[in-house]
Amino acid sequence: MDYEAIVVGGGFGGMTAARDLHDAGHAVLVLEARDRLGGRTWYKPFRGSDKRIEFGGTWVAPRWQPHIRAEIERYSAELIESPVPAEFAWSLGGEFSTAPNPLPVEEWLDFERGIRAIDNAAARIRFGEAPLDQRGLEDLDVSFDSWLRGLELPRKTRDFLMAWAGFFFGAPCSEVSGLHILSWVAGFENSAVAWYVAVSQKLAAGTAGLIDALAEDSAADIKLGAAVDRIDTDDEGVTIATRDGGRFAARAAVLATPINTWHALTASPSLEGAKAAMAQERMAGHATKLWALVQGVKGNFYGVGWDTKIKWLATEYSTPEGDLLVGFGTSPEELEVTDETAVAGAVREFLPGAEVVRTDAHDWNTDEFSQGTWMAYRPGQVMRTASALQRPEGRLAFAGSDLASGWCGWIDGAIESGHRAARAAREMLSTTAVA
Repeated sequence: MDYEAIVVGGGFGGMTAARDLHDAGHAVLVLEARDRLGGRTWYKPFRGSDKRIEFGGTWVAPRWQPHIRAEIERYSAELIESPVPAEFAWSLGGEFSTAPNPLPVEEWLDFERGIRAIDNAAARIRFGEAPLDQRGLEDLDVSFDSWLRGLELPRKTRDFLMAWAGFFFGAPCSEVSGLHILSWVAGFENSAVAWYVAVSQKLAAGTAGLIDALAEDSAADIKLGAAVDRIDTDDEGVTIATRDGGRFAARAAVLATPINTWHALTASPSLEGAKAAMAQERMAGHATKLWALVQGVKGNFYGVGWDTKIKWLATEYSTPEGDLLVGFGTSPEELEVTDETAVAGAVREFLPGAEVVRTDAHDWNTDEFSQGTWMAYRPGQVMRTASALQRPEGRLAFAGSDLASGWCGWIDGAIESGHRAARAAREMLSTTAVA
């Protein structure tokens, strides 16, 4: 065999696994279906300009995220901050406001009560110590909107909390497990308020800079445009077939592709139990992320709405042509990100007097190699699947942000999973003689 290990998928999970395996002295092949590395991150120019921006995963929080912090330190990656907002807009409870505070004073005590309930529930989670299907958390693995209804909060407060959770998880709160949402609060030291203010840092050289560093350090043979059709495993090793007729063998492999693509993969033996179930059920994340070049914005803008097509809209960069705003929605049916007219109209729900010069986006939901955005467990999926998704099957280990114990859905979670998958693959390699 030319390779001791094969990694399928060149996102942060896969490339971390490849780098770790190389560090342990193993020859690695990376098979990536796209014509680039990075997976659900993609740093490229905004349409019609040279300004590079993130079309996929973007923000990091190294104070709370140890795995991305370690990579930032290892590669001396520089961080920059998102702009501090100066102008605001809120569309909550059927009303539009440009006040600095999203909630009326008469709801402040209820908001504090809601935040306290969220923080207390999050404190029950042993964040990052083990997968999320921890005993005693079954009552949280329900839809977040149903859990929130139990707090009996006033409408604007409830809409604000729903909007925040919705745009961060890329799905309506009826589709996402409250346990998964609350786990992120746990990651921010059981503080929902810290979550609101902490997500502001990004890589100065973009996610591509860090992916390139991982790829260089991995010394892997990287084959782009190598979509995998079939994975066969036995007691001796793994054989992988690609669409273009390639056939590769190794003594261990790591599957580091999004859960939502697993249904299209033929595996022998077939994926078992929870993995087979998730391949069919899919996870819920189907965010719409868009960019808009806008003129006429007074100061750095920040807007949140629950009854708007875009749930979160904010200034990220200022350019000579205007401000570049990034927005997130929760439903591709509600807003088609490649429809420039529709996106411009959605931006004007927040900024009615602004001129939308140009828009750009990548539709991750129709992308064959993602079929969704970042991980959002559906209600009930956490307790049924979280531990099992991480377990190797035969000579096949698994990686990807979808499978993290801690920051599931973040770059940090992808790196965590890559470390774990590499450890599993090293164990496989240490217990088998060279074929």
